[in-house]
Amino acid sequence: MKRIAHCVAFGLGLLLLGAIPPLFGQSDDYAAKASLIEGIEAFDAKEAGADSLFALGERHSELAHVAAFNQGRALLENEEAAQQARQSFQRAIKDNNDPTMVSDAWHNIGNSLLMEQDLENAIDAYKSALRSNPNNEAARYNLSYALRQLNEQQDQQQDQQQEGEQEQDGEQEQDGEQQQDGEQEQDGEQQQDGEQQQDGEQQQDGEQQQDGEQQQDGEQQQDGEQDQDSQQEPQQIEGQISKEDMERILESLERGEEEVQAKLMKAKSQGKKKKIEKDW
Repeated sequence: MKRIAHCVAFGLGLLLLGAIPPLFGQSDDYAAKASLIEGIEAFDAKEAGADSLFALGERHSELAHVAAFNQGRALLENEEAAQQARQSFQRAIKDNNDPTMVSDAWHNIGNSLLMEQDLENAIDAYKSALRSNPNNEAARYNLSYALRQLNEQQDQQQDQQQEGEQEQDGEQEQDGEQQQDGEQEQDGEQQQDGEQQQDGEQQQDGEQQQDGEQQQDGEQQQDGEQDQDSQQEPQQIEGQISKEDMERILESLERGEEEVQAKLMKAKSQGKKKKIEKDW
């Protein structure tokens, strides 16, 4: 980046303060001017403390704007002091009738903002520099550079935003597909559960039907056995003695015959008994 380091040089020789007796009421201006001269020498020699010397020079009654400008320029050497540098340049601009110095101050404010990547405010500062001095070519160049940087940054942000939206749309579409898959899977599980339940009910109905058939078969078989038993049992013909009655009659006859035989045997034994008498 092209940047003009504007450090005001007075072109005055060093004043030997001891050789020139100070005039009444001008001792502060002499001391302030001496600080300005020392600050310029320190800045050119790249020595530390130039900004502090320029700060003392701001007490000069006529050169305060120059001292403030030079302090800002010295602070720009330290990027961490960019905000302090802008404050010094703002003091240099205030109530300043020199359009060239005002333009250079705005230009350096733009440079400090550009270092911080504050492109929009840097562009505004460069425009202010050109309004004060349209011939400030350094400010014009840096304005063009900042505008290109801003356009690239906006394009990049737009691309990132578009990519983010596409990625978000893709995630939403993926979530929708996953949700749809989940619903289909759930429907499939419910259908499978329904089929399993239906199979279970059919199986239960089949078992119940089978149990009913088995029960019916058992009842039919039992009825068949009962019918068979009834068929196997002899049917008693009217007027005919049953087997049971016949057996009871025979038993009764046998008992009666045994009693008769017993009586006959007893009578026979009693008829044969004789009384034996002795001869002697």
